[in-house]
Amino acid sequence: MDDYTMTLNEKFNMALSMERQGQFANALSAYTEIISEDRNFRQAYLNLGSLYARMKKYENAMKCYSVAQELGTDYLTSFNIGTIHYTRGEYKNAIFNLEKSRSLNPGFILSNLVMGLCYSRMNNIKAAEANFIHVLNSSPNNRIALTALAIIYYNLKKYDDAVTLLNRILCINSENHIIRRLKSDILFKTGHISESAKELKTLKSCKDGYRVFDEFIKSVPVEIYTDRYGTMDEKINSLKEKPETDSTSLISLSLCHLLKGDTDSAIDYLFKARKKILN
Repeated sequence: MDDYTMTLNEKFNMALSMERQGQFANALSAYTEIISEDRNFRQAYLNLGSLYARMKKYENAMKCYSVAQELGTDYLTSFNIGTIHYTRGEYKNAIFNLEKSRSLNPGFILSNLVMGLCYSRMNNIKAAEANFIHVLNSSPNNRIALTALAIIYYNLKKYDDAVTLLNRILCINSENHIIRRLKSDILFKTGHISESAKELKTLKSCKDGYRVFDEFIKSVPVEIYTDRYGTMDEKINSLKEKPETDSTSLISLSLCHLLKGDTDSAIDYLFKARKKILN
């Protein structure tokens, strides 16, 4: 009979294999058994903490990371503790640990990224901006930092800066309909009506983008398009004869084109109507 006994390192490798295969319950038991045999097996605490965090058992994860931190300090452990504090809304504690992570490894930009999110939640806009800029200096295509900074500039009414960042995001992912919608809104606010309409036309061709145009239509009084007399082309020609200073006619034109299936023209007329109403 084979009386071979696995070493702790072999047990750890087996637990790690279970974890990678998605056998979380078995991996959890294996890591716990390793710790019961050796209270100073630091890597087992780290892996167990990571496993608990992915299972959203943050209290258990924090206990494991805290013990690991007592056994030795490294930037990833401080970062993981910081992210758990962030997840629980404990932003000051998160920043304390993220700062510690950054001091141990200044090149690890995820610490700055999560700090930026923390400061945003605390409404410390200058500190949030500084952290997101730091991330983008090292990783220019980081979409979280680009998006967060664009929203900050949007809220500060720094529209040109916001659009510049939004364009960078759209270069990475042209079908990001949320970003394209925000860009369209900024262009409209800054008087670039035709460019705003162009963005919305692109938006309607993106996945789920048509719903955004649908929301525009829902804001228009139903009675405007209840007239059923004449063909759609006749109605459009009749409405075109009216001056474009009449916002009601423009909205009617928009809806006629929409019902006809010409959504690009519908968008053009709707934007003209909105411009007249706002003026």
